[in-house]
Amino acid sequence: MFGGGVTLPAMLGGMRADLAHTDLLHADDWMSALTGKHRTVFDVAEHRNGGPLHRARNFLDGWREGHHVPEQQVNLVIGIQGDATPMLLSDALWSRYRLGEHFAVTDPATRAPATKNLFIAANVTTPGLVPADLSVDALQRRGVRFVICVYTLRRAAGILSAAGLGAPEEIAAALAGGLLPGVIEVPAMVVALAQLQERGVTYVKVS
Repeated sequence: MFGGGVTLPAMLGGMRADLAHTDLLHADDWMSALTGKHRTVFDVAEHRNGGPLHRARNFLDGWREGHHVPEQQVNLVIGIQGDATPMLLSDALWSRYRLGEHFAVTDPATRAPATKNLFIAANVTTPGLVPADLSVDALQRRGVRFVICVYTLRRAAGILSAAGLGAPEEIAAALAGGLLPGVIEVPAMVVALAQLQERGVTYVKVS
């Protein structure tokens, strides 16, 4: 039972069952695939208009170009929390819940709150927040794992519910069902970060 009398099944109702997501009952299995020599997790709680994605590309390029380390020997995990949450949500959710308005993401092309996820390649524009090679999906193709947790989705649902957009349980289920392909879900980010460090993964707080 989570706080407020909400059960885990209620929070997860409507979650996509496809292989793009990790079963919460086995949420740490993906960590076993982190077999590179250099393994790091970025803890990201603010979108900073794509700033953390710049840091991620610089990290990968630094190892490859500055130290001649093959990309398969570099594992980067990005744990998304707080105001960075919309970076991992589908366009449908951005429109339905006015995420640009509620999480302070402005579309440079319109100078209005974004109505679609500007952090994915399909929505890259000029001017834009990030170029295509900095998009979430471009970084995923380079092996970056993006991770989010139930509590993060609950917090976002609370913000949106307070704005009159629906019941928090229903919104949390919709957010979980609208995560971008390949995003890994875990029960609690703080535990996942601890587990990664226990496995020897270097922790970096990215602000």
